[in-house]
Amino acid sequence: MRRDEKVALVEKMQESFNAAPHFLLANFNGLTVNQATQLRRQIRKAGGRYAVIKNRLAKRAAAGTPLEPLTAKLSGPCALASHDSDPVALAKALSEFVKENPQVELLAGLIDAKEIVDAAGVKQLSLLPGMPELRAQLLCLIQTPATTLVRLLNTPAEQLARVVDVHGETQGGGGTAEG
Repeated sequence: MRRDEKVALVEKMQESFNAAPHFLLANFNGLTVNQATQLRRQIRKAGGRYAVIKNRLAKRAAAGTPLEPLTAKLSGPCALASHDSDPVALAKALSEFVKENPQVELLAGLIDAKEIVDAAGVKQLSLLPGMPELRAQLLCLIQTPATTLVRLLNTPAEQLARVVDVHGETQGGGGTAEG
């Protein structure tokens, strides 16, 4: 690779390091081409990006970015997975792949461009509910009081209708008021 190509690659990497707030670093040593393709698909399906990086160039590109603290973990064949908004989905995709392919090693992660987690932290992150689950839980929390209120407001009317119905039956009217 020529020097100008390396400079362009470092600039491109630096832009991506500044753009995405969530990164997971993994050692992909021992993966076949088919397994690597499968990993890329899983991460892409989760909405993330996956790239094999050159450690020396990544260290240069990470200088001055939120990813700089992870440069100590860059050794051996490394890959970097990133996501713009949902670190849980990214961690789930990567952890699921690691379960099926134990030769892949989770090294570390950067969450919200400030919190660094180790491999155990990435696994814990994968156990959290994702954004769709959190949205559903929030919607349930918002809807429950309104549903309860409507039910409580309807209860006196239902009880009154039952009393009128019972009163009508006791008076011999058959229970319903028909014209």
